[in-house]
Amino acid sequence: MFVLGHVGIGRALVHRWRDRLPLVPLSIGTLLPDLIDKPLYYSRLWPYITATRTFGHTGVLLLALAGAGVLFESRVLKALATGAATHLLLDFAGDLPGGLEQSSTLIAALWPLSGGRFSTSYMPSMTAHAWLLLSWPTLASELAGGLLLLREWRSRRAPAITRASDRRSAE
Repeated sequence: MFVLGHVGIGRALVHRWRDRLPLVPLSIGTLLPDLIDKPLYYSRLWPYITATRTFGHTGVLLLALAGAGVLFESRVLKALATGAATHLLLDFAGDLPGGLEQSSTLIAALWPLSGGRFSTSYMPSMTAHAWLLLSWPTLASELAGGLLLLREWRSRRAPAITRASDRRSAE
């Protein structure tokens, strides 16, 4: 899954609470694990980073965000935590066909309880990783996410259009 899939599907998953959370932090939260882990992996600065699902995909980060959101009564932190939770859920769902024992999301989410190591995967470059994004599951999730975002945008716009047409018909 990539940007539209994580943002569109993630926001749709929390549609009941979406209006109570600030949308920009929620959207950033849906991408936060990858915003942390992809640069860590591709920088190749630390040999401990062995995959694109490491610290940003941990339950530790999710609990820290959620805990800080509750402790400081911060809607922004709660939105980031909610978005990150949807990201992990979607990554986990994407790992299910390969089996739980190989789930890089599950290994990262349970870190450090999972043995203190992350899964190992080798991507020679961002270009090679980008080519993997052309798989049918990724393209399908991007299409679904884009359609969900379009539907959300149209539903938010509809009341304003209705009000404007009501005003015109009243005149």
